[in-house]
Amino acid sequence: MIRILIFALLSALFSACSDDAPSPLVTPAAAGELSLTFDARVGNADFALNQDFTVGSQTLSFTKLRYWVSNMVLVDTKGAEFIVPDSYFLMEEVGELDLSGTINDKLIYPANKRETITLKGVPAGEYKSVKFSIGVDSRHNDNLSLRAGELSIANGMSSIVWMWHSSYIFSSLAGSVKQGSETKAFKVETGLNANYKTMAIDFAAPVNSAAAKGIVLQVNVAKILDGIDLIKNPTINAATAPLMSTVATNQATKAIMFGSAGQ
Repeated sequence: MIRILIFALLSALFSACSDDAPSPLVTPAAAGELSLTFDARVGNADFALNQDFTVGSQTLSFTKLRYWVSNMVLVDTKGAEFIVPDSYFLMEEVGELDLSGTINDKLIYPANKRETITLKGVPAGEYKSVKFSIGVDSRHNDNLSLRAGELSIANGMSSIVWMWHSSYIFSSLAGSVKQGSETKAFKVETGLNANYKTMAIDFAAPVNSAAAKGIVLQVNVAKILDGIDLIKNPTINAATAPLMSTVATNQATKAIMFGSAGQ
């Protein structure tokens, strides 16, 4: 009888220890990379510098396109969000820029075309949409000494004349406009915290981060200028606040849309 009792107690003890044993480790899906392309267009034509484009009754030729894309978030099919850390990216198509007198007596910014960014450390999964902002959030915009991502005053995208303090230029578009016999140089800039715009774009179908080569967003530069007469208003900045607000709103609500996923 004693032996039977001891055996029963040992069996119960072993069973309890088995219940408390840790479960086998589950290896999480490896994080990968996902590219996002902001394909600049003018209507149906590919955007290019120093090339004539007809927009309405005007002919536009561009010498510069630059804008900040920031605070990017990928949303998966279950609604979970992946916040891309330090996501401040300068998208641009520019010729060589002379930025002398900004932070150095002599500073030449090289010609560059940049439409694609690579998001690293993206958890494996299927993503249905992306959220991001055009511009720089107030925390970094009000303090140029803070560093995150690609933010730097060395790229010529900051100003010391807006609202009597230094802040970032959110977007910059320049070139020439011709209507009839009249031709003018234009420069359109946005900035200030009120013009920091956030948008969400749904994909046509879920994108698998492990299989897709990338996501393409179409950026129609002509839509950025929707409702703006560049002959009458060739210079847009903080001194023309209502027009600057219109440009910023255009870029966030009309200019950028989903294109296609890379195959």
